[in-house]
Amino acid sequence: MVSDVVSFGETMLRLSAPEGVRLEEADTLHVYVAGTESNTLACLSRLNLKTTWISALPENPSGQRVVTELRRHGVDTTHVIWTGSDGRLGIFYAEEAPDPLGLHVYYDRADSAVALVDPESVNYAVVDGTRLLHLTGITPALSERTREVYTRFLLRARDKGIPLSFDVNYRSKLWSANEAATGIEEACRQASILFCARADAAELWGFSGSAESVLRQIAQRFAGNHTNKTLVLTLGHEGSAQLQGDAYSAEPAFPMQGNARFGSGDAFAAGYIYAYLDGQLYREMREEHGVTALAFGNGLAALKRCIAGDMAIITPQEVRALLEKREGSKRFR
Repeated sequence: MVSDVVSFGETMLRLSAPEGVRLEEADTLHVYVAGTESNTLACLSRLNLKTTWISALPENPSGQRVVTELRRHGVDTTHVIWTGSDGRLGIFYAEEAPDPLGLHVYYDRADSAVALVDPESVNYAVVDGTRLLHLTGITPALSERTREVYTRFLLRARDKGIPLSFDVNYRSKLWSANEAATGIEEACRQASILFCARADAAELWGFSGSAESVLRQIAQRFAGNHTNKTLVLTLGHEGSAQLQGDAYSAEPAFPMQGNARFGSGDAFAAGYIYAYLDGQLYREMREEHGVTALAFGNGLAALKRCIAGDMAIITPQEVRALLEKREGSKRFR
């Protein structure tokens, strides 16, 4: 099967204490499958695109939990590398509370199955013929081995003429800003779609100012002669903005009542990618209501914030309902 979108990356388990409960006293933890690449693919699959996730997992119940969850949403996992029952799956713990305490996250991901993956065990030909390769800046930060796999996928996509979607996704707990800026330089140059949060642009490259100014600074650094490059800046509660060639545009965020923040950026990326690939629902909404790719992404991010867990478990009907009532109410009819 040739997929519309292929991605490689780590998926973990998130263990979250109930809201307002500290981890040190929690007697219950909610378990969620969580990985930025797999979150994005699951959302795309639920919108009826074909997706393939490549990674390494331990051959034990934790690894099986990940595969079962992704398959349930329609993601192809046949190229997962099983590393044996003594391997481990990365875990992170989360405690959430209203401000001023806010969110705290604690990672336990060292020496996970994917961090120790043998680059020679990966089938890089999986990307041949796909419409888009999606990678993030988390993957090369995990280990030298994941960096090697990530680099080989970049080269394969370049040589085969496959467009790249790249999400900067800077994680300061994995590497420094200088290391990240160097480590993702080539991907940022190669990407046909480059996603970046405003905070990441400031942290990695010192870009500041209005959304348009930041995008033009990114373009000056990475676009070169890549005239078909699309730069997307996420602005949190302000929405999102893009620069396509020299054309700048922005869309406000949808009113959001939900506070389930995990995975909302991945849902946005999925929505934008879906629009980039001219998915049927986006095409209909564009023709009927003038919906833009940014608005489509913002809509999916808003829906995700209503859903516990890291994946946007939504239906095309719910997306349509929100976009048709974009000035919206809190309920779908």
